[in-house]
Amino acid sequence: MKRTLLVAALLAAAGVANASDVSFITSSSTARTETFNNITGLPNMAPGTMVDLGALWANKAGTITFTYLGQESGYSDSFHLVLNGTNLYESDAVGTSVSAWVAGPGLVDFKFEGISGKFAKNGGDLVNGLWDPGTSIGKILPSVVGSGAAAGSYDMILGYNDSAGAATLGDWDDFVVGVKFTAPVPEPETYALMLAGLGIMGFVARRRRAD
Repeated sequence: MKRTLLVAALLAAAGVANASDVSFITSSSTARTETFNNITGLPNMAPGTMVDLGALWANKAGTITFTYLGQESGYSDSFHLVLNGTNLYESDAVGTSVSAWVAGPGLVDFKFEGISGKFAKNGGDLVNGLWDPGTSIGKILPSVVGSGAAAGSYDMILGYNDSAGAATLGDWDDFVVGVKFTAPVPEPETYALMLAGLGIMGFVARRRRAD
């Protein structure tokens, strides 16, 4: 048991622990009132299917990348990575990406924006004023895009619901992005520390057998 704990500690020190790099903090769940559709490589989802609403949280320092997957919107919606001032627009080609360095654990600073400056900011909701009425950020499942220019696996896929029509309308396909997080490569000294620790474990095990 002690050996297992030591290995886990060494792997964590090397930056290769099994914990997910990003998480979705769910504030509520709701049913779609319109069909999620027209996003290449993702399945259509009918009215009545559930979607979790909430915020994206980074669990460590690293580079976060958002890839434009498509939109089905009557507005000219957009995505703004506030961290470094880069943006994605409906006029961009599907597969276009923006990236930024995240300094450590916390909410990732970005927002989706729709008509007349109405937006949903990551970490917000209707109560604290960071989401405009009718707008929200939802977690889209599955997290694999099966075809098209943005095909591939993502750590997470997020969909924006803009403020078209009434606040009761919702499909979360008005601007869709894939999220990937890349943790920094550990320094050589960290690997050396891990190997030294494993060597010590081996030495202790041999001594025990000898005794």
